[in-house]
Amino acid sequence: MANDDDEEALKARLDRLAGELRSARPKPPPSPKTQPPDASTGAAWSLAMRASSELIAAILVGGAIGWGLDWLMHTKPAFTIVFFLLGVAAGVWNVVRATSPKSGL
Repeated sequence: MANDDDEEALKARLDRLAGELRSARPKPPPSPKTQPPDASTGAAWSLAMRASSELIAAILVGGAIGWGLDWLMHTKPAFTIVFFLLGVAAGVWNVVRATSPKSGL
């Protein structure tokens, strides 16, 4: 009978200890929710891609026109240099226009 009392006492102590351990265990942190990128990130990428493509296109078109005129008139590299620089200026102007804030909004 003493053996049964010891087993019951031991079982009660183990149950109490298990309950204390469950309550003392820290709760796991909430899982972070992944959020899709906000609209401002997409708008920024869109503006950057537009500005860079306008700059590159203006330089390429200016250089191609200059190269074509030099080829027709056999004046290499006079028109190529002039129109390349005009393309750079036009490209920078387009970037400034594209990235400047709009006054009507």
